[in-house]
Amino acid sequence: MVPVGHARGAEVAAQTLRNVAGIVAHQGGRQVQIGTAFFVAVPSQAVPGQSFVYLVTTHHNLLDDGGHPRTGLMLSVEDRRSGAMREEALPPENKWVLDPENSKIDVAAVPFSPAEASIAPIALSSVLGADDPYSRPETGAQIYYLTAATVGIVNKRFEALARFGHVSVPIPAETEVVGAGVQDLALLDGGTAPGYSSGAPVFVSIGLRFALWGMLEANSAASSNPLFSGLAGVLPAKSVADTVKAMATIQDKALRASGAH
Repeated sequence: MVPVGHARGAEVAAQTLRNVAGIVAHQGGRQVQIGTAFFVAVPSQAVPGQSFVYLVTTHHNLLDDGGHPRTGLMLSVEDRRSGAMREEALPPENKWVLDPENSKIDVAAVPFSPAEASIAPIALSSVLGADDPYSRPETGAQIYYLTAATVGIVNKRFEALARFGHVSVPIPAETEVVGAGVQDLALLDGGTAPGYSSGAPVFVSIGLRFALWGMLEANSAASSNPLFSGLAGVLPAKSVADTVKAMATIQDKALRASGAH
């Protein structure tokens, strides 16, 4: 990836850094980073001015090497009051919702909004392809993706890490993902992404703004082919949009049934 200090024309707003969180587990008395997740907000159609907040990640982050649901997964977030890192227990894998069009697509989402956490969900309107499934960036367009990290030993704090690069293959093609099988992925340049980056939100420059292009698939096997060496996979944002919108539709129906307004 292009180092942050050398990225030209790319600025990551402080608020954008607050849409990402880390999925962690505890093994042998230490914290282990499993993957990355991010928040998306979908406006309610039943209650104007209200939005549903969902946590999104790759489905394989919720599974162990044998394909079974992991237990004891936690989400590392920044506490709004103290600024310190804290952990929130994640719902079990069977509570997460998969892509309504194809459950084999490597995306999972769940209603989740930690109380008093410093988060800034991505608006559905900023998800590329939310309204136009045929929209896509051009080869060479600038991108960045965000991962979450815990820094410090005694006084731990939360940090969002930004890594920059460019679109290499904008049109998705079949690519093997370890733990998830064959997925239709676009590709970005910049070297091998660390495993805990799976599920990271990837933003692309579209005109004068950055939109969510998709989710990083750090376990993509594309780099094993010399022709694609140095590239990482991106699951298109349309799957993210389809999944969270399907959940919002269900929640809106429940609100209408309850007479909420």
